[in-house]
Amino acid sequence: MELLSNQLVLYWKIGKSVCEKKDFYENVIQRYSDYYTYLFGNSFLFTRENIHFMKKFYLNFPIFYSSLEKITWEQYKLLLSICDYNEMFFYFRLSLLFDSDYNETFDFIKNQYYIRI
Repeated sequence: MELLSNQLVLYWKIGKSVCEKKDFYENVIQRYSDYYTYLFGNSFLFTRENIHFMKKFYLNFPIFYSSLEKITWEQYKLLLSICDYNEMFFYFRLSLLFDSDYNETFDFIKNQYYIRI
């Protein structure tokens, strides 16, 4: 779990940095993607899409939140795809409550529990 927590903190910090540098650079997301792909040598983790999700992760989930590491990065990406902030946090809290994995979180969203309640 420690590695996961450190990875999530890294993603959050990258998102923060992207937000802070957006006024200074054009194509900041592409620049970060290229830089971290070069630095870590893993182009899959640092695609433009993932950097975009890291930015949204920073904007929507405070790093000091004690339950940050209780769900996976894939679950966060799924949650961050939801446009409605309240709905996103509903599914976040539901995933924490039931200690769900990605598939269960996906099912919550697919079955529209937020609308049903």
